[in-house]
Amino acid sequence: MRKFLNLSKNRQVELDKKFPDLFKIYCVEDSPHYKKVAITVFDHWLTREEFENDFPDKTERLRRDKSLHDFAKVMSKNTEVLNFKFKGKWERCYPSFRKFSSQAAMDIYLHPAGDNDSSDKFCRLVLPEFSAVYFESWDYTNIFYIQDDKVIAQIKKWANESGVYCLEY
Repeated sequence: MRKFLNLSKNRQVELDKKFPDLFKIYCVEDSPHYKKVAITVFDHWLTREEFENDFPDKTERLRRDKSLHDFAKVMSKNTEVLNFKFKGKWERCYPSFRKFSSQAAMDIYLHPAGDNDSSDKFCRLVLPEFSAVYFESWDYTNIFYIQDDKVIAQIKKWANESGVYCLEY
């Protein structure tokens, strides 16, 4: 069974306009259209020493992954979330937005990739209602790219509900 269903051409065009520089932020480049906000299992930015000494055991890794998964589930229950992938090459690259084929497919996709050695399996979402982009990232910290500071309050509410933290850059 397919995990994703392509959206209509009209919706693709609408979302492409709503999310400028999507490929740029996917490549972790700065964009004047977005501000970053982190979702993390840590209640503060780790110092270099804390980061270098963070070797969680299996139980702790599973707990951290569950917390981030819980956040993603709370987020997806409260607003529309869409996946995207890129088609084309480099400067001709464009996003293709897709909805989930079922709730089960969404739940599986939203589960953190864990100690994967590649970011190819990381979650990539847009939240059209909030004009926000959500990327799974490394070290139990995921990134929101937001276009309006007003959505931070809602993101913090979801974080509180799921036991993670929202840290501003």
